[in-house]
Amino acid sequence: MRKKLISILAATLLASPLAFAQTEDATLIKADALIKEGKPADAFALLEPLEAKLAGNATYDYLLATAALNAGNPSRATFIYERILAINPEFIGVRADMGRAYYQMGDLARAKLEFESILALSNLPPDLRSAVETYLAALSQLDAGQKRVIVGYAEIGFGRDTNVLGQTSTKIVSIANGLNQSLSASDLKRADNYLSYGVGAELIETLGPGFGAYVGGDIRGREYNRISVADNANIDGRAGLQYASGSHLWRGGLTRGRYALDNTATRDATGANLDWRYLLNSENQLTLGGLAQALRYLPSISTSEDYNLYMMNAGWTHAFSPTTVGVLTLTGGAEDAKGGRSDGDKTFWGIRATFQHSFSSELGTFFTAGYQRGDYSKFNTSYGIERQDELSDAAVGLVWSLRDRWSVRPLLTYTKNRSNADIYTYSRTDASVVLRKDF
Repeated sequence: MRKKLISILAATLLASPLAFAQTEDATLIKADALIKEGKPADAFALLEPLEAKLAGNATYDYLLATAALNAGNPSRATFIYERILAINPEFIGVRADMGRAYYQMGDLARAKLEFESILALSNLPPDLRSAVETYLAALSQLDAGQKRVIVGYAEIGFGRDTNVLGQTSTKIVSIANGLNQSLSASDLKRADNYLSYGVGAELIETLGPGFGAYVGGDIRGREYNRISVADNANIDGRAGLQYASGSHLWRGGLTRGRYALDNTATRDATGANLDWRYLLNSENQLTLGGLAQALRYLPSISTSEDYNLYMMNAGWTHAFSPTTVGVLTLTGGAEDAKGGRSDGDKTFWGIRATFQHSFSSELGTFFTAGYQRGDYSKFNTSYGIERQDELSDAAVGLVWSLRDRWSVRPLLTYTKNRSNADIYTYSRTDASVVLRKDF
């Protein structure tokens, strides 16, 4: 978790104005390119012989320190960062990299000081502020001699959902052989107000240099005002191992979850996941992950819907500026129907883009939009089709950070599913406000 937060911090905030400083020196330009290509050791070897001549040049010093840090020489990097901070002590990119270097060296006390200095800045993005505060909470426990760290959150909110069960608004739908079927009121789109809640925590145990084990869980749910059949809750647990080395983070483990609808246990999910994150440079982070899950329905009437899920995802995080970050994620996978599902197996692919911007240390905004295409393999005799779905969604929200890691988060979401089966075509708008506490 600690390394994960450092990686997020570096990938989302450290877009350095020095990376492309105005210089005609071909060596510096080449070294910068080598760092961006993931060859920090080559960049360090190219730059080091010039230190006697160029030490004190801000562009050179930053490139040399970054190359040293990413090549696994954090001790050397700290001396170079100190040269830069002697001239510009408030340079947020160098402060963050300095903290990261101290962390890699195991000097947790000085790493803590550097991250505390970052929190003192007035224009720190709200999401990053929360991440750094969580990191410092964990670091404080380690600094006190603890190898076990606990982080978590709790939240409560309220909202308005225009389609509580994701149902069609078409009263008469087409079925097989050119026939139509009339739907009852309970089968159609219905709106209601709701109360939402969530609580979660994660424990991280240090096993050795770079190695750790984690176990965590979340409980999230909604209680609707009038339509109680839409009340739902998710209980999810996870456990696994993680390993951090330089710019790399590997994390994998097992997951277990239960979904309840209308206060009735409806579906269990058991799976395994593996994720890899790589800090390419101060502006870019790459992610790659995989998930396999077995989803089993508990009511006997629904066991025909059982399936196994296999999914891969690849992501790119880019810092456009210290206060503006974008994320692009591609997904693909398959559902292997295990209980004779009437639509058969399913293959799918999707894309999602997220944009975050901070107006100040207290107020930030985000926008996300996604698209997923799903194709089923079996001819559905009830509707006379091989089902195809296209799911689109978009959301916009604010994060208003308060004292002591409290935050208020208004959110507006719109979802639309288009299907060649009328009964699966629907739209949904959801507006909510959530009060959250991170600890």
